[in-house]
Amino acid sequence: MSYWAAVVTRNGSEHVRDTIDSLLNQDVAPKRIAVVDDGSTDSTPTVLRNYAQLDDRVSIITKPDRGYDIRRVPANINQAWAQNSDLTTDYFMISGDDCRYPPNYAIHLLARMEHDSKLAITSGRPTSGGIHSQEHSPSGSGRMVRSSFWRAVGAAYPVKAGWETWLLYKAEQEGLESRLIEDLEYVHARPRGAAHQFVYWGAAMETLGYHPLYAVGRIGLNALKPSVSPKRAANMLRGYMQAKLGSDDLFMTHYDDSLRYFVWRKQSQRIVREMKTALRIVA
Repeated sequence: MSYWAAVVTRNGSEHVRDTIDSLLNQDVAPKRIAVVDDGSTDSTPTVLRNYAQLDDRVSIITKPDRGYDIRRVPANINQAWAQNSDLTTDYFMISGDDCRYPPNYAIHLLARMEHDSKLAITSGRPTSGGIHSQEHSPSGSGRMVRSSFWRAVGAAYPVKAGWETWLLYKAEQEGLESRLIEDLEYVHARPRGAAHQFVYWGAAMETLGYHPLYAVGRIGLNALKPSVSPKRAANMLRGYMQAKLGSDDLFMTHYDDSLRYFVWRKQSQRIVREMKTALRIVA
């Protein structure tokens, strides 16, 4: 029951210590913590060097400063995996640089996955600014992934909008499951989606093949959430329409047709179920 952790950061000096400390202090600690520093211009490189000098479980991958770009995050995670291919752990964990995990976080996830061989991805529930996430599937940061499943889908995230959700649908396509552990909470310090203002969250619905009614409904529900706001929901709509109408941004290109049809069909079936339920209530 072993794992290692990949952490991606850029200018994360305010929170990255908390992230690394909370990983090192897990009841079951990771075999390695590989931190990808995407060209930080603050004191992050010094902080990371200090950790690497004090604990040989911490390794650093340093990239040049090319400014902030959310589109590099999946590629950075992929690089962390590729450069740690010597590790043969059963699981690996993905984290941002602003997360603080309780000591029992990893062992709780690992125990669930050891008990259920169909469980490919799990995470706890993130809280940000005291607000609990309202999602019902594993978060992108703080997720534990079964290594055998990760290898089976190519051992890499696609570098395009929706990469985190793509993995959840791939698990379902393969007859596996993903699960958010409701009562296992961790702190996600920065407001989620703040970096791209939800534009790429909107684009992801088109790249992944969301049913239009499902996409519009999701945008509407997000407009009502305190953690999102109507302005950010409008950004989601903008991103969705950009991807739908065609964009020069390669990050907004479509996933393969088989996955898009799988997503569309699943959502179509849910829409039909919901409509039938509504009609029965009205009748």
